[in-house]
Amino acid sequence: MKLRSVFLPLVTIALGSFSSLAQAQTQGSCATDEMRQRLIAQNPDLLRQEAEYEHGLQAYLQAKAGQRADTDTITYVIPVVFHILYDPSFQENSPTAGADQHNITDAQIFDEMNILNRDYAKDNADTAEICCGFNTRAADIHVQFQLATKDPFGNCTNGIDRITTLRSSNGGDFSKLDSWFRDRYLNVWVVRSLAALGNFQPAGYAFFPPDVQDSYGALRDGVIILNDYIGTINTGSPNTSRALTHEIGHVLNLEHPWGNGTIGEVCGDDGVDDTPVTKGWSYCPNPADSHVCDPDSAENFQNYMDYSYCSVMFTKGQRERMRATLESNVSGRSNLWQDANHSFTGTVGNEQTCGPQADFYTVMPFVCTNTPVQFKDNSTRAVPTSWAWSFDGGTPASSTEQNPTVTFADPGAHTITLTCGNAYGSNSITKEHAIQIGAGWSEVDGLLNESFDNLSAFQTWPNVNYENNGSYWGWNSQVGHDAPGCAKLNASNTYTLVQDGFPPDNFMDKDLLLTPSMDLSQVSNIQLSFWYAYAARTSTSADITESLEIFSSTDCGKDWLLRETLSGPALVTAGVASAGYIPSALDWRQITVNLPSVLKTNHVRLKFEYTSGLFSNDIFLDDVNILGAVGIHEQAQSGGMTLMPNPATDHLTIALNLAASTVGTLSFLDMTGRTIYQQTVGVGEQQLEFDLSKMGITSGVYLVQLKDANGQRIERLVVR
Repeated sequence: MKLRSVFLPLVTIALGSFSSLAQAQTQGSCATDEMRQRLIAQNPDLLRQEAEYEHGLQAYLQAKAGQRADTDTITYVIPVVFHILYDPSFQENSPTAGADQHNITDAQIFDEMNILNRDYAKDNADTAEICCGFNTRAADIHVQFQLATKDPFGNCTNGIDRITTLRSSNGGDFSKLDSWFRDRYLNVWVVRSLAALGNFQPAGYAFFPPDVQDSYGALRDGVIILNDYIGTINTGSPNTSRALTHEIGHVLNLEHPWGNGTIGEVCGDDGVDDTPVTKGWSYCPNPADSHVCDPDSAENFQNYMDYSYCSVMFTKGQRERMRATLESNVSGRSNLWQDANHSFTGTVGNEQTCGPQADFYTVMPFVCTNTPVQFKDNSTRAVPTSWAWSFDGGTPASSTEQNPTVTFADPGAHTITLTCGNAYGSNSITKEHAIQIGAGWSEVDGLLNESFDNLSAFQTWPNVNYENNGSYWGWNSQVGHDAPGCAKLNASNTYTLVQDGFPPDNFMDKDLLLTPSMDLSQVSNIQLSFWYAYAARTSTSADITESLEIFSSTDCGKDWLLRETLSGPALVTAGVASAGYIPSALDWRQITVNLPSVLKTNHVRLKFEYTSGLFSNDIFLDDVNILGAVGIHEQAQSGGMTLMPNPATDHLTIALNLAASTVGTLSFLDMTGRTIYQQTVGVGEQQLEFDLSKMGITSGVYLVQLKDANGQRIERLVVR
């Protein structure tokens, strides 16, 4: 049965002259050969599997030899899903304009789809530049690609899946999250960066069908590629936009023209009759200089499977090899283009349309009051055409822009709601802690002196679990440095969610614990002191790669500077222990860090950032103190305030002295900075009584603020 082909609007890209391309900048390359060698090293039987597969493919091609003219015009349509991986930690450490561009737009994906369909149909205008007689060998592959409109669960989609994960950086096979059935979809993962292979920096790679036949291989199957090698707009460029054309060639069992060796080493062959022997090209040569392996024959350096970056064609022999691959059931290739699969994936006449699924983020989750913050639409399932934002405490309080910029005058966490829609429906999402605005005063009483002796104390410290996995900072009531109670990161759970078959050799999880905002403007000779305990899970020093880093911020957490690093064996305080280690009294180590005078400001946060290794264990943190010489205390200017008792239960007495002021304001605030109660107080010493239960104040940690014309005084109140 002849299948209908689906074409998207095409984009024509002129490549320019050979002379200009010969001077083109060096680009990243495909890592298919290097990754294949890794698989073979792990499983040498793959060589036998490849040989068996090649034998069957050649038998099929020989049987079709009499039909190798253009009589076979069936167009195979392959459903595609793009998984866009977005690394929030990269953004939060680089919160500059456009820093999150690796979370590429739907439009950039659509642009790449146009390029794929143009290249595989030989509709690219630059076929006019084919040299050296290869124009007679250039082929329309009769393979086309369409974004799926149904996901594996039958839900409507636009074929673009967005995933927030650290695995977008330094990526590899472990970055291939949320794989959709490979016999129904061609999976493409788009990442910010790929892990280097020695001195080689890859731009992308894919595996051949015989190398990914088993269940583990099914999770690896597909293309992983850098975001700036997708399309021609935004992060993409015309010079790199054919990389996905190349990688899908590997998915359809095309080798590099020189074979499976290293480019430039020896003259090799890819097993296709009409592609000449070559060493391969990493630039676009003058045609007269391309007779390297055979003085009597030019080489096909313009082939999509070469590295020349002036690629414009596949050959007829490559077409037959790809089409033969799509007739084989190895790794599910023959199911991709079947009518039943088009119905399953919502392609080729089975398309679905739907409204978007709302989502958003900001690259600056921690900022000071009145700092402009841009919120980014990150909706999936369909392309929104309308947006309705609501910002609790924001200016503006609402917006209809796609990516609005907002400021917040009140400290604390703020709730954000986004409703987005199109002609087919709408959807809303609300995030209660979408952003944390830092106060202009200290959220601790005096200098930081945190013993984590209760859960309420720990809850004043923001924490971030980027992967939303089983490894996160929490409070532990059982152990501590000199008394029970400490902060604990159960980092031994770091890899519990890593898919089977994906050794996490390059994936490093990060978990953050932040101090409350501090006013250190009157402190000199500032030092940070803390105690921690940590045991390795391996006795091999080279395998202890985890680290604990301490950063400081003078703008409430918007920008961070590294102050101290404890890594590798130097991090270990308690030798080697199994997962779930519990420290003894002798396992604790004190660290003191001298901090610079630039921290003499009222918007200081410190950050403890743990980065996992292959053998991470639980880490414990306790007795975090800021030490230093305190100058003129704000009490001398703004009066005195004493809370009795503290901790309190139902009743509280506050003794006040307004000093030189005649009137002041007494406020109760929760730890997000929201005012719960406020009253005016007069001149002179006085004692006020409060019934906390009638004020609606329940158990927790609060700030009591005395503010007058001369300044302010803040005390922390614990209610039990």
